[in-house]
Amino acid sequence: MKIVEAVWEKRNLGVVCKEITFEAHDSLEDLSGIKALVEHTEYLVVKVPTLRYDLNQAIAAMGLSFIEVSIHFELMLKNALLSGLQTRLNNSITYAEMEVRDLELLFDEIRDGMFASDRILLDPAFTSEQAANRYIHWIQDEIQRGAQVYKILHKNQSVGFFTFKEIKEGIYYPFLAGMYKAFAASGLGFTTLRKPIDEAIRRGGQMISTYTSSNNLPVVRAHIQQGFSISGMYYVFIKHN
Repeated sequence: MKIVEAVWEKRNLGVVCKEITFEAHDSLEDLSGIKALVEHTEYLVVKVPTLRYDLNQAIAAMGLSFIEVSIHFELMLKNALLSGLQTRLNNSITYAEMEVRDLELLFDEIRDGMFASDRILLDPAFTSEQAANRYIHWIQDEIQRGAQVYKILHKNQSVGFFTFKEIKEGIYYPFLAGMYKAFAASGLGFTTLRKPIDEAIRRGGQMISTYTSSNNLPVVRAHIQQGFSISGMYYVFIKHN
């Protein structure tokens, strides 16, 4: 069991937040050690690995609510898949690292509700403004730590974005990506997954490692269609005090 004080959420959401992650070997007895956190933490997030139904039941009995499954996807770049049509479309799409004005456009899109399946946005205890601020601050923090943010271009027009960071040698993590609202139904959404793959290949990488939520079924489906494999899943519970 790992307990993290998510100090960044005080700035992002205005609440004191702790995150507890259980591992497969943890026992029910370990729950006694988090009773005070469950009762007094302003915003508590608990993650439980799959196949631990006993923990799920016990945590729900402590007053926590299930909100999503966090799915860990991995793709060996040699196994990346595209259909013939997607290949033709992908070849017509370019991408470039964002400048300041591009970031402002991205942040406006986020404020306009780009991430509609986000667990913060779905939580009635939070506002859409808080949810947007969380994503914007996350991107800004990652840029300061060396991550890149790219705009996806179709006919020289920005249609979406993806982020990019190396977490281990040859392993890349596009921690956020999405299509802009005006282009959400354009059929180009797969490029938010494919362009990070293209960039990782360009850099000589071996693997993409990323996460998505069970609340966003189209994105889950898109990962599978492009050859990603599920390497792990966690049930996510929350509680407000």
